Amino acid sequence: MQDLTFDGNFGKFNVRAAVLVEYNDRLLTQNEGDKYWLIGGRVHCGEDSKQAIMREISEELCYTLSDKDKLSLNFICENFFMWDTVPCHEILFIYRLILSDDSELIKKDNFKCGDNKRFNEKWVDFDKLADSSIVPRFIPEYIRHREFKHCTIRNAKIVK
Repeated sequence: MQDLTFDGNFGKFNVRAAVLVEYNDRLLTQNEGDKYWLIGGRVHCGEDSKQAIMREISEELCYTLSDKDKLSLNFICENFFMWDTVPCHEILFIYRLILSDDSELIKKDNFKCGDNKRFNEKWVDFDKLADSSIVPRFIPEYIRHREFKHCTIRNAKIVK
């Protein structure tokens, strides 16, 4: 299936979905070395953002949501950034997944899933997020305050 990504003389346009997987004041992230980011990926053509994030959870975490897990759209972010020398415009749908107490994911840490041999899935305490290199950079602020439902980011700063 084709990703919702377009290249043009303006740069690159992406539509992505990501998820804040939370349990006991911890966030499940992907990491490589000292870099951390949210679990998720590009939305495919013909797929809505919820279908995309459920697919990404399955692909990246080898996990299928149970009836006890709570998944909801949390906010939408318009992100403008540079990827190397390419200007990018991204629409990012961020979901929140609150895991049930009996979820198998809460027992795992620093693991790899399926064909993913490059990235680790790693739990990070909320109070350590600000000192981490997590992207998008606004995630620690959002988790502390949970104030916005929409944001625009230019040059790694939230525009209010």
